[in-house]
Amino acid sequence: MTGTTHNHIIHARKFANKEGEIRFNWPVKDFSQLCDALYNDDGTVSVRVEGRYDHNKQCLLEAEIKANLTLECQTSFEAVDFSVESKVIFCTVIKESQMAEVDEEYEPILIEDGLFDIKRVIEDELILAIPIAVNKPDNELNQKMSFGELDEAEIAKEAEAANPFAALTGLKKK
Repeated sequence: MTGTTHNHIIHARKFANKEGEIRFNWPVKDFSQLCDALYNDDGTVSVRVEGRYDHNKQCLLEAEIKANLTLECQTSFEAVDFSVESKVIFCTVIKESQMAEVDEEYEPILIEDGLFDIKRVIEDELILAIPIAVNKPDNELNQKMSFGELDEAEIAKEAEAANPFAALTGLKKK
């Protein structure tokens, strides 16, 4: 099962039995929850999913995600390009109690009805991949921050005045 399709819901076990592969290319604007966290909805999300079973007969869905997203710089409020390249291996379980039994290298995913909504899961992964705060490098910021010239004498005077014992130093016996 190779190719591009518009059907993003698969039967996980059948897909893994066939050792299938499927690819998707979606515009970012198709992910409404993700778009809420972005500067704009430009870009594309590319996904490749392979199904297989491991040596313990666990149903695995391996996803490679590539996306170019536009985030907002927290300093300049301008657009910042952000690339996501992620690989995650999902291990399907049919009961919540099975989630703790899944090997550490896999991400457990509950699919009670046997159906796996690739698009929904990929959107969740993309949201998790976005950093909390993004800033452009200092050399790319268009803002010039200036607080005036430093007067060394004034700084020394303020430091001396800030010391509550400065007045007592002259009373010291020699």
